[in-house]
Amino acid sequence: MVTTVKPNTSFDTLRREDLFRNPPKDKSAFPALLGAVKPHIESFNAITAEGGLLDLARQDIGVKLLGNKLSLRIDKIYVGKPKISERDKTTLRREILPAECRERHITYRGKLSVKLGLRINDGPWVSQDREVGNIPIMVRSNRCHLENLAPHDLVERKEESEELGGYFIVNGIEKLIRLLIVQRRNHPMAIIRPSFTGRGKSYTNMGIQIRCVRPDQSSQTNVLHYLNDGNVTFRFSWRKNEYLVPVIMIMKALVETNDREIFDGLLTTKDMENTFLTDRVELLLRTFKGYQLLTQKENLQHLGEKFRIVMGVSPDLSDVEVGREFLKKIALVHLEDPRDKYRLLLFMARKLYALAEGTCQADNPDAIQHQEVLLGGFLYGMIIKERAEEYLESIVREVQREVQRGNVLDFNNKEHRTRMFQRTSENIGKSLEYFISTGNLSSPSGLDLQQVSGFTIVAEKINFYRFISHFRMVHRGSFFAQLKTTTVRKLLPESWGFLCPVHTPDGSPCGLLNHLAHKCQVITAPSDVSSIRKTLVSLGVTSPATSPLPHSATLCVQLDGCIVGWCSPKLANVVADTLRFWKVEGSHGVPLDLEIGYVPISRCGQYPGIYLFSQQARMIRPVKYLPLDKEDLVGPFEQPYESQHMLNSIPQIFYPSLRT
Repeated sequence: MVTTVKPNTSFDTLRREDLFRNPPKDKSAFPALLGAVKPHIESFNAITAEGGLLDLARQDIGVKLLGNKLSLRIDKIYVGKPKISERDKTTLRREILPAECRERHITYRGKLSVKLGLRINDGPWVSQDREVGNIPIMVRSNRCHLENLAPHDLVERKEESEELGGYFIVNGIEKLIRLLIVQRRNHPMAIIRPSFTGRGKSYTNMGIQIRCVRPDQSSQTNVLHYLNDGNVTFRFSWRKNEYLVPVIMIMKALVETNDREIFDGLLTTKDMENTFLTDRVELLLRTFKGYQLLTQKENLQHLGEKFRIVMGVSPDLSDVEVGREFLKKIALVHLEDPRDKYRLLLFMARKLYALAEGTCQADNPDAIQHQEVLLGGFLYGMIIKERAEEYLESIVREVQREVQRGNVLDFNNKEHRTRMFQRTSENIGKSLEYFISTGNLSSPSGLDLQQVSGFTIVAEKINFYRFISHFRMVHRGSFFAQLKTTTVRKLLPESWGFLCPVHTPDGSPCGLLNHLAHKCQVITAPSDVSSIRKTLVSLGVTSPATSPLPHSATLCVQLDGCIVGWCSPKLANVVADTLRFWKVEGSHGVPLDLEIGYVPISRCGQYPGIYLFSQQARMIRPVKYLPLDKEDLVGPFEQPYESQHMLNSIPQIFYPSLRT
């Protein structure tokens, strides 16, 4: 068969014309290119999906109380598709497309509204919808009119046939939220930083830092500081102010415990002969005696009394309730069970003492194994959450002012409620449009980020390669551009397959502005790890609730920052190898993209343990198995496979993450 090609017609053109006339089932002419914008679009879709990030954020905001008479909450947050009102017909709203926004130099935005719930005393909840502005909508997201359109449908709407989306249109300009490198979530890192010594007179340069991420993707960083006398303090930042609390106070406020239990939790039977550790742990417990706080209730009451003003809670709450709110909002927020928080604090203190003793080396925060990507959609949702919470607090403050003036408030009257809400109208959409337009973050809390500017860029269309590279770029952060050190810009060998070693600009952003490798992917949805705990128990891992732990169980097994078991160093190697094999095999409920990090015991190396990660924002890369002989392939229990069928059943390509 001979194919006739017209003059001046390339094979690429023929392929594009064929795809235009006969679009594939996924309505995507270039599925490979869609992989570049996939993290941007899917992270934005996660905000507005059913049970998505906005619903999780609404639950985390909770109920705002005014005395014991008025309760306020957000029942629902709606994000509508872009519409526009005609000037001569203000009541008529029609759909608007991105092409019209570019031509008219306006913003492609949809209506944001919230359903407020209000209750008087113990009466029924009353709901009322309120519009809080119009927010920019990402092109080709689930709130865009171009979602899932075929190439010929895109052309009919004045778009290019290979329109990818993943950006916003603000005042007719295409803007993109750049990907940022941040610390890996829910993993305690041992850090040596000279700035730690400026926290106080006896503070050293050693600490354990953990960036805890809530289910709605907002984060809170906690740090344990090591002092010269062996004490440990708990540091956190709240509304751009730093606070220091004795770590023993946090431990005793979380659970009902005593000094003996804390002593046994920090030291194993093997450590009893180590005078360096025993002396410092004993001094840590003796120093806290000066507070004269013995029970859990007394510690909660003390925390609530000291942080009542800081937390901004209702004055009618008791000190104990304020203390519980403090632990929920600040201390290891990625965990819900106080007992899990208590166990992780013990682990962090034990790792800090190992760092001070020299048996554990500091982790490298510039290494990619301790980093993840802050996706633009997740950052967008964090801003919406903070603005929505401020809106609730503004209503509470307005009601307080009315009460102080002696005015009568009738919230059972709908018209009266409407007038009250109109006085506290919050234009959340305006602040989000300012964020996308300027790239500057105006936030009272700082959102646990090190920078306040440089979050967005213009998606330049100088040429197609320049345009598509914007979606693959990852920036270390504008904070690091001012540093004099070169370690942050160093290209480490473990970045192979994750970051491109060539594609970085010259000048000041060199080494700070990198690009994802061709095959690197960013996870935007958590994996199903519901059966991992049962799988670990079947492999012989000891439950963390076991008391006392076996003498040989010295290695910790963590899943997304939660201690799920302990095992011996010999068993840890077997557990890690077995999980890796089951992951590739697709059995025992181990997901394919589960990250398995096994750190064996070494002399002055990284702190040992098995660390499992399954949540969003991780970078993964494809890996191929090398062909092995049947007699060389040994199972996790040192039993060779007997059939060639089992050897052939191993998938040839899988997606493990960094440490596998």
